[in-house]
Amino acid sequence: MGFIRGGLVVILSVILFLSFLIGNLIFTMTLSLEYENVNSELTKTVKELIEEQINIDSIIKQTYPMMQLYCENNSEFVFNEQGYTFIIPCEVVEEGEEAIINYGINYIVEDIYYQEYDCDFLNCFEESEPPFFLISEKAQNYFYNKFYWILVFSIILIAGLFFLVENKTNLPLIVGSLLIISSLLFSKFDWVISFILGNSLLEFIGTFFSQFSRVFLTSMIIGIIILIIGIILKLFVIGFKVSNFFEKFKRKGKGISKQEVKDVVKEEISKNKKGPNKKIPK
Repeated sequence: MGFIRGGLVVILSVILFLSFLIGNLIFTMTLSLEYENVNSELTKTVKELIEEQINIDSIIKQTYPMMQLYCENNSEFVFNEQGYTFIIPCEVVEEGEEAIINYGINYIVEDIYYQEYDCDFLNCFEESEPPFFLISEKAQNYFYNKFYWILVFSIILIAGLFFLVENKTNLPLIVGSLLIISSLLFSKFDWVISFILGNSLLEFIGTFFSQFSRVFLTSMIIGIIILIIGIILKLFVIGFKVSNFFEKFKRKGKGISKQEVKDVVKEEISKNKKGPNKKIPK
């Protein structure tokens, strides 16, 4: 029975480790695809990708005199170009061509992000070229839902370990250690991301990992906190056992030596490592 229980603990621990690793990856994508991050990370990349379809610099320069004239009696200038509708406030027009170009790029990013897609995630991936839907609110919600289910799955695994682990104080040590190790392994993905960032399309993909450091630090800190809680619980249990040992000798009116205290502490530490084996001799 003990062998079966130990085997189940190992299996659940491995699955929990993989769950933490995948959860970190999906959580990174979820945070990275928030609009503020997408807008700040993709301005340059989207401009390069859009330039392959729309020469926006040339268009703005050609229409700038018309914009200035139109804005003398209006508050905004509207024009269409290859499926994109640009609404430029006249306050931006007054700031010059460069301000109009930057505003236009931000406008495209916002339009792409909040665009409605009438397709499933995988179908959208196949149909879109380039896959702008990947930096949309739809993609962000997709990864958020996946992270939610990974989180629920991890909690179920931890609950299973709680019932399987014979010494309950070992649970936070196991969970904390697995979370720290998964975070350290997850940190190795950073060099892979840095390696693939080269041209504009690959840099576009790198947007999914813009919050990489934030997730790594969060996961590492949580793991350390859980591990410290486990260590404190261990010390508390050992202290409680030693206290009871002292009480037994006091009730019997006996003295106690330092060596006997050391023996009790060693025995309790051994129990926590190997499981209960024998009782403290009276």
